[in-house]
Amino acid sequence: MHEKLNSIRRKMTQKLHPWENPEQDYARTLAKRRSERRYRSLQLVKTLKILLTEFKKYDVNNFNSEILSWIDLLEDAVEYVDDEDFKSAKKFVSRMQRELKKLEK
Repeated sequence: MHEKLNSIRRKMTQKLHPWENPEQDYARTLAKRRSERRYRSLQLVKTLKILLTEFKKYDVNNFNSEILSWIDLLEDAVEYVDDEDFKSAKKFVSRMQRELKKLEK
């Protein structure tokens, strides 16, 4: 069954539309995009872990559960994070970085 799904996915990614370049390997392009998104998601996880440590250093605990939730979500679904989830996570990280800067002043 797993092999069948993989072959279906391959066929779906190899179907070209009239505007697509037949010289380009779209399966490879899609794999690259997934790989890049996975890498960026893991980078966000690292940033969140650092933020969590910094907040603990300042003895601020009101963001811990939210940060841990994002870390769990991103780590568990790193292969399946779509653009919308990634954008939300990125906004959250930015917000937490602003909060940390307020504490450092």
